[in-house]
Amino acid sequence: MLQYIFQNKLIEDNRTPIFTWTIAGHHFGFFQLEVIFWIQVFAVVLLVGLFACSMWTITYHGIIPRRGTTSSFLIGFGIVCPLMVWFPFWLLRCLDIRNKIIRFCSSAIYPIVTLFHTIEAMFGFSPRGVEDSYWEYILYNACVLDIQYELNQKTKRRLPIKTTIKDKLMILFNFGKYLFLLGIYISLLSTRVEPYTTDANGNEPGFDIGHLMDFNLFRNNMVATVLFQMLLTTFTIALSGMVSILFGVKTSEGMKNPVFDSSSPSDFWGKRWNLIIHGSLKRGVFKPVYKYSSKAWAILATFLASGAFHEYLLLVVFWDGKEKGIEIAFGKNTAFMLWNAGIVTVEHFIGNSSVFQWIKRTFPRPLVTFMILCTAIPIAHWFIHPYSKTGVFDDLVLGFPMVKEIKV
Repeated sequence: MLQYIFQNKLIEDNRTPIFTWTIAGHHFGFFQLEVIFWIQVFAVVLLVGLFACSMWTITYHGIIPRRGTTSSFLIGFGIVCPLMVWFPFWLLRCLDIRNKIIRFCSSAIYPIVTLFHTIEAMFGFSPRGVEDSYWEYILYNACVLDIQYELNQKTKRRLPIKTTIKDKLMILFNFGKYLFLLGIYISLLSTRVEPYTTDANGNEPGFDIGHLMDFNLFRNNMVATVLFQMLLTTFTIALSGMVSILFGVKTSEGMKNPVFDSSSPSDFWGKRWNLIIHGSLKRGVFKPVYKYSSKAWAILATFLASGAFHEYLLLVVFWDGKEKGIEIAFGKNTAFMLWNAGIVTVEHFIGNSSVFQWIKRTFPRPLVTFMILCTAIPIAHWFIHPYSKTGVFDDLVLGFPMVKEIKV
């Protein structure tokens, strides 16, 4: 069954257009999405989730009752975390998964979340109520997104809010909407994530700061950042739909329009961008480090952990890269995250000063957001280019309807 699902390697775009047209001598076609792409995405996420469930079981029965003891740390750091990190590599080999986006999905959700949920369990920072029973702990981990709760007036217990048919239809509508919008965006780019000419390459060794004032690089980074936001929004909506079908509970949003509506660097990273990972990092890294040190050190540790797991994602996506002649400049993702750690730390110390508060009150919100983006966009290619220079986005287009020019 699994071999049948994954027999299409999805590494070449062999789609035929549903219909074609000609404008000024240029031939265009409309291509529908490859349904098997999304089937493979959901299948790989479910397979990793099933393995992760065994790790959550070990955590609940082996770590939480022994919290604070040497054995809890030995189980967590010696068994659960290494096995969770290893499993995607084993799965990719067994199923011969070659599409880079599906490889990314195998490691970007349950392995990362389980890693930080295990650490938060060791240090006692799991959210209130999730450790009350085995089922609640499994549900908390399986849903990934934050579960919405309501207070039962009779029992005075917080219970997950159940999804209605209307909720599920709305998730389906939003997923379809973002598939359509992303298809338009990818079509406009003509699959080129870097539409403006520049010789900057963030996937090479070294940190060339001479490109910081490269306007074309800035524009390319901005184009890719918008693409990343749309992608993360689409995939978190898909994850929310999977959770609502499997478990019937409502979850919070995974993305809150950070690129166009942030009011500060900490608002961007802490309240809007990829809230799945934010919550896991906050409880699994920030709070444990803050407990024993200062807020500045906790911020640094959090962004360092974020950089480390992004390097891990690249390692999973390109685990056989050298065999295919692909070189990845490891360390650039971490450098990008450490830069932003510095920005958020500076905001912590001077963000409440009168000049910054005056700017927030006086300037239009879009201008404030643009100024915030300018603290990161000039070096965003350190994060983006390991993906854009290695064909990752070529594997992405198969999952979306799009228009592209046909060479006759």
